[in-house]
Amino acid sequence: MELTLFVDHQCNLRCTYCYTGEKFTRAMSTDTMRRAVDLALQQPMAHLDVSFFGGEPLLHRDLVRETVAYAEHAVQALPGRQPTLRFLMNTNATLLDDDAADMMSGPRAWTVFVSLDGAREAHDRHRVHASGKGSFDDVMAGLGRLRARKIPFQLVGVISTTTAAYLGEAVRTLAPMGATKVILSANFRDEWTEESVETLRGALREAGAVWKELFRQGTALALEPLHTKILTHLKGGIPCPSRCLMGGSEFCVAPSGRIYPCAQMVGEDTADELVIGTLDTGLIPARITELQTAKDRVETICEPCAIRDRCQSHCGCRHVALSGRLGEITATLCEIESAYIDAADEVAEELFEEQCPTFIDYYYKKSWVPARGGVLTQLRRSRDD
Repeated sequence: MELTLFVDHQCNLRCTYCYTGEKFTRAMSTDTMRRAVDLALQQPMAHLDVSFFGGEPLLHRDLVRETVAYAEHAVQALPGRQPTLRFLMNTNATLLDDDAADMMSGPRAWTVFVSLDGAREAHDRHRVHASGKGSFDDVMAGLGRLRARKIPFQLVGVISTTTAAYLGEAVRTLAPMGATKVILSANFRDEWTEESVETLRGALREAGAVWKELFRQGTALALEPLHTKILTHLKGGIPCPSRCLMGGSEFCVAPSGRIYPCAQMVGEDTADELVIGTLDTGLIPARITELQTAKDRVETICEPCAIRDRCQSHCGCRHVALSGRLGEITATLCEIESAYIDAADEVAEELFEEQCPTFIDYYYKKSWVPARGGVLTQLRRSRDD
């Protein structure tokens, strides 16, 4: 189970592609936080992730501290077998000073997701302060503090039409930074054209070439989404928890107390279409089923597609980004997913043919188990079954 607390709509940056809408102050109260944790702990689970999101969560580190203390106390008070607990921080890292790093140091289990779009030029093109100044140097300082305290972190880079050409350079920049995973995430709200998708294809080949060299040098790094595309080939489908369950095993609480299937659907918290309950009503099963049914229309739409079993067309927040409606996608997703799969297969085929030891050990000799609380299952079965 994952509970995401959308702690505020405010942020200290003004990233040009931000999907959360207008920046305004509506901070989550302590009471709302506690009720959200209580609701999460009413669900059956073996593990609970409590994730902080925004805006910028480190604007409210006192609330973060209160949440950690309250969640730990609430878990300890549960009768019977208690779920394991982990905390996740989604941050731009520009406010990640020594105090924040100390807060996320052991013995508690933390994973920090840091937004970093690659080298300075690509990152500072979109991820800027309110003054317009780029944030690259501030992010680097925050990452240094995470490394110094050995706090696990992942790097999340947004691929936009204006920065897609720099993907090879992005991987060269991000790979040596010590992240447990590097995630390259396409901005599906951008205006992708045939030309920009072709640019992306070429850049993914360059990024793949960098990734191949890492394996050859003995470094196994999970580079998303290429990593997952290789797993879909090995597993015959997309494994949980990579698939979108629309409130089935995660939900996000906004400062207003309204509940959404995931953090990427909150926006300015002004519309009702994606709300699955409130802290007053609790989760509304009929509403969750309704949204899941709407989302799953793509299963029929995409059924004839040859790469259906390896494509994340099932992801609800992508539907909303692309078309504004669950169950509807556009050709943009098809082309980008196809580009990911082609790039991943090119890497895998070449490294398998040469029997690269690090690659073989990582994908063929490693027991792929889910994260704590997850279940490794298939989203779709192969047509050959």
